[in-house]
Amino acid sequence: MNPYYRDKLAWVFGGSQGIGLAVAEELVKQGCRVRLWARRSDILEQQATRLKADWTSLDVSDFEATSSAVSTALQSGRDGTPQFVFNCAGLALPGYLVDLSATDIATMNQVNYLGTAYVCKAVLPAMIAQKSGHIVNVSSLGGIMGLFGYTGYCASKYAVMGFSEALRREVVGYGIRVSALCPPNTRTPGLDQENLRKPPEVLAQEEKVQVLEASQVAQYLLKALPSNPFTVIPSFDGRLAHLLSRWAPGILNLFLKRPQAK
Repeated sequence: MNPYYRDKLAWVFGGSQGIGLAVAEELVKQGCRVRLWARRSDILEQQATRLKADWTSLDVSDFEATSSAVSTALQSGRDGTPQFVFNCAGLALPGYLVDLSATDIATMNQVNYLGTAYVCKAVLPAMIAQKSGHIVNVSSLGGIMGLFGYTGYCASKYAVMGFSEALRREVVGYGIRVSALCPPNTRTPGLDQENLRKPPEVLAQEEKVQVLEASQVAQYLLKALPSNPFTVIPSFDGRLAHLLSRWAPGILNLFLKRPQAK
């Protein structure tokens, strides 16, 4: 067990499935106490029971509900202030901008960006009083490079990156750390749903890149966090693409631009 996690308390938002659940599973293995938070109480309760974790049903895109639920947990004798907060709640609604509805765009921003900001705002005063903590916000490779077919999604995840970078600088004086996880395509129930609505050329492009298991992402993340990185990219392909996007964007454009219509 890593002493960075042992006997600590972690809150995992979006913890009922996918990367959030995988992170919770790895935390439990490290001897960490965990509370899972997610919208669907049926799945959430099943997973929490399996992991012997506490749980709270919550829609993070609702600030009043988030603030109230976090306040209740903070005041409970069982929880207190968490040492770790993982913001894993999110969704992707791929599609070209001309095909996306205004509701699609708003929903991704409400959950991916605003949900992350709402959780951080709700929990931050207690962490400041505690003078310690580590917040991990899940962005995406689509949060550090624009991907065709993901205009609305990339915008919401870029917002997570900007928010996280600013927050990291804002709270460092309180002993609080902030990191951003930028995974590539990861095998999750969410990815299965995304694939149902991706344009054919987007699916074809993604067949060329590595898909990680959620457990691989979680293991890489927890191994990296003790050194307090800002950006955590858990795949070699992703790290290479990030470097190219910064230093040789012309090369990356050869791979990431939308194929011409025939």
